[in-house]
Amino acid sequence: MFVKKNVAFVRLFALLFIHLLPVMAFLYAVPVQAQELVLSGKVLSVGGGQPVAFANIGINGYAIGTVSNERGEFELHFPEKFAGDSLQVSCIGYYAYTAPIADLLAMKPVQIALVSRAYSLETVTITPNDLSAGEIVQRAMQHIPDNYIVNPYLMDGFYREYFKENGTYAAFAEAAVSIYDPLGYLPNMNKPAETVKVNQLRVSDICNKGKYVLYIDVNFALRGNLLRNSEFWQLFARQTKTDVERLNTDSIVYDGKQPVYCIGYVLESKKSGTYRGRLFIRKADYAVLRVEITADNLPDGREGNGAPYRSKAVMTYKEYNGKLYLNYVNASHDVFYYDYETQQRYDLNFYAELTINNINTKDVTPLPENTRAKQSSIFYHPRYRTYDPEYWQTYNLFETSPANKQIIDDLEKQRPLKDQYAANGKLKFTGNETYESDYYHEGYRYRH
Repeated sequence: MFVKKNVAFVRLFALLFIHLLPVMAFLYAVPVQAQELVLSGKVLSVGGGQPVAFANIGINGYAIGTVSNERGEFELHFPEKFAGDSLQVSCIGYYAYTAPIADLLAMKPVQIALVSRAYSLETVTITPNDLSAGEIVQRAMQHIPDNYIVNPYLMDGFYREYFKENGTYAAFAEAAVSIYDPLGYLPNMNKPAETVKVNQLRVSDICNKGKYVLYIDVNFALRGNLLRNSEFWQLFARQTKTDVERLNTDSIVYDGKQPVYCIGYVLESKKSGTYRGRLFIRKADYAVLRVEITADNLPDGREGNGAPYRSKAVMTYKEYNGKLYLNYVNASHDVFYYDYETQQRYDLNFYAELTINNINTKDVTPLPENTRAKQSSIFYHPRYRTYDPEYWQTYNLFETSPANKQIIDDLEKQRPLKDQYAANGKLKFTGNETYESDYYHEGYRYRH
């Protein structure tokens, strides 16, 4: 029975939307202002030059950090007073690397090699006392209150949304957010949701042709955090009758010096489809460090109009002062939508990414309730559209990434993005709106 209960551990990530070689990172120090510095660059495989995703990059001993994205790119902002501290780079499957920040700032570019460390189970002797994959997952669930924050805390980070319509990028939005969690990971079926506050926001023009509503948002991603909301998702998994087709310990890798179980899984549900991926669970304390999932949401081969037919998601956790917290979410959805009025089919691809770069656990003050972001896409938050070009001048990872060239080219067919940000930052509602997430496009009014 414990295996079926732990289906929720994996299944939630399908609902979100949420290389073992030496590595070299190239960092560039950019002075921004008297009080802040920026390290930006890319994490690459030395052997093949492939990007290394989800590497933790931060100031040793502090909660200031970032995570490399799927393309290995990152941008770390930190106060100048930390220039005398050390930078630590780590990733599951590698030895940790630490170097003085002052030395890195003096080098252009800095090259940091992470040495791989992993071994296959084929070279490991399995004894009768070793735990099965199901038992490992069960213990991971049981140890959530021991391994994760169970007190109020505040996180700061960046959240990004963008989507494609019929192969062309149609919109992009990015926000600096604060997230207050009143209970953390304490087991509680009815615990309140986190409060999300949008501090800065920039929004492109929305160039889609179809009459549909965007359903991705940061609140949705946070709700999908299985470890924080484990009771809810365990109940949901039982109700949806999802069965475990495969649950095996595929290998053991390392996070620094700590062995980590890599557990592969395949789940089947007649109602929801097939889910497959990996769980990374630290051997010493059963802490979940990362979850990966690919979901084919086509139960019995049926294609649902407006519902995701394929989803991918990654969620990672990072340790600070002996406790872990969420530090990265990446999700994508492929959606088919047919407009019966116009007889037009739309193939849609939605993307969302949340990166946490700071956490505060001491003397935390709750965010005012009247600042809570609505549970909708940040595209539908015009009251927050106070675009500040000076603020975004130092946050240029999106513009400088070669992988985003197609996004920028598609969105700038009518006018430059900087002009779009400025215009949309001044956007006001017209009419007698009764709902803050009402959205106007080509004369139509939509409600999320």
